[in-house]
Amino acid sequence: MRSWPSLALALALAACGNDRAGDDAPDTSCDDSYLTYQNFGEPFALDWCRGCHSESVPANMRQDAPIDVNFDRHADVMRWRDQIVKRSTGEAPTMPPAGGPSTEERALLAEWLACGGRE
Repeated sequence: MRSWPSLALALALAACGNDRAGDDAPDTSCDDSYLTYQNFGEPFALDWCRGCHSESVPANMRQDAPIDVNFDRHADVMRWRDQIVKRSTGEAPTMPPAGGPSTEERALLAEWLACGGRE
């Protein structure tokens, strides 16, 4: 049985034309999504990621976050999008390591990223 975040990610990917079932029916779910970097991506990164994943955080305070993995700008998030999806929205998310966003917030993250991470 799939967990809610995994199901939400699968649904978001399918809605954006990325499903693997080969369904060719047009779907405008991503066209209808209101999520952007301004109203979702940046606040999410600020709340849940930048405490460790920011250029301004000294190496000894990053809680083992790699020094080159930062989410200070939209381009940074897009660079690491696949890893963010894998580590933050899958069946057993590992980021952030001390808990973090609700299931609903993770579903919104999955939607925003699956729909291209619009600015």
